[in-house]
Amino acid sequence: MKKEKTWYREVAEVAAAIVVAWLFYQSLAFAMNTPMPIVSVVSDSMEPNLHRGDLLVVTGMATADYKTGDIVIYQRPEVSYTIVHRIIEKTEEGFVIKGDNNASPDPGFVKPSQILGKVEFAIPLLGYPRLALHAVGI
Repeated sequence: MKKEKTWYREVAEVAAAIVVAWLFYQSLAFAMNTPMPIVSVVSDSMEPNLHRGDLLVVTGMATADYKTGDIVIYQRPEVSYTIVHRIIEKTEEGFVIKGDNNASPDPGFVKPSQILGKVEFAIPLLGYPRLALHAVGI
């Protein structure tokens, strides 16, 4: 005869799954040398190359290794979200960055310390579950 799972057993299994997922993400962040190894595209600013809902795999790099043409994720101090755009120029003041679908570059220069990593590749549509979780506050 099969025993029924108790509610606390089910809660423990869910908690264990969450811990394992968190450990996996932290290990991936360490291995990829960036605090954000997986990012979802949230807008159309990088069309036609990246689309809303794409899941991006990101690696961290030394500042000197970033070059014109790289698609990077970066953080502006005045906003709470990361931005995925392309480096269009590297200057002594910092990087000039622009979305492929935008008419003009992002305002100001982006400091090397603001760049969290370079996009290595995109997986179409796999970012939508992450966007859905974010939309409900998770």
